[in-house]
Amino acid sequence: MDLSIMEKVVVQGDLSSLKPEERLIYYTKVCESVGLNPLTKPFDYLKLDGKLVLYAKRDATDQLRKIHKISITITSRERIGDVYCVTARGTTQDGRADESIGAVSLMKEEKIWDEMRRCKVPTGKILPLTADELANAIMKAETKAKRRVTLSLSGLGMMDESEIETFEGAERIEVGELAQTNNQVPKKLSSDSAPSNPDSKTFENKGKKNNSGGMPSSLNQKNSGEVYKMLDMATGTSPGGVTFAKLKVVNVGTGEESIVLANTAETLDQVNAISNNTQFKLDFEMSNGFKIVKSIQLVGEAA
Repeated sequence: MDLSIMEKVVVQGDLSSLKPEERLIYYTKVCESVGLNPLTKPFDYLKLDGKLVLYAKRDATDQLRKIHKISITITSRERIGDVYCVTARGTTQDGRADESIGAVSLMKEEKIWDEMRRCKVPTGKILPLTADELANAIMKAETKAKRRVTLSLSGLGMMDESEIETFEGAERIEVGELAQTNNQVPKKLSSDSAPSNPDSKTFENKGKKNNSGGMPSSLNQKNSGEVYKMLDMATGTSPGGVTFAKLKVVNVGTGEESIVLANTAETLDQVNAISNNTQFKLDFEMSNGFKIVKSIQLVGEAA
């Protein structure tokens, strides 16, 4: 193994430079060093700050508590402002002892549904947890404390899975996913060549419709200006301050109904010019699963 790669692993704690077989060896050695069974997958990989590191799962702390005969006592539970803290004290049969704190926030960031983005977005407001959320937070604080003191007494200075959500940008990566990613070899196809296996996952989205009735946004397809008639229309403003119009339209030729969005000043003006009986040509393109209006051209009155 390259010494520069070993330096990254030992000094910087970055496993991304290792080959799959090297990571397997490292994973197994870490398990053996603390007496864990690697077949139970006690660790998983985490992408954090550009580094690939191991974090301990519940399987790891449960096994470590049994192996080292660690007894745990909760010494305090208290609320400090908007944070709930639990202190756990762990002791081993040879007299070693340690304490760790598990802390959780009792507040949450308010998020509302954004029709334009088709996801929840923060409003900037901070709200208290609901009753169910509060109950889960209290239990989570105790779990954090127990797992952290277990890892400390076992000599493992790594992150527990209950702590991951507090780190922005942290991304969990399953062992199987990581191996699959490393084994993927991109293939370049010529324009006149056909895929050897048209049923493979590489081509499974070809021609598949998404929930909005259009083609996948990755294909960035446009329609060819078919004639439509408007069935209904509503306007609104997204939490990001974008004014948009949501149109329910029907294709005069096919009778197919669909939803399109207009979100620019030009297309909003064109929408306002449509009356109930007006037929129009509609050009749109798919963007992140939405049919976004590019232009509207009036063609006459409906029969």
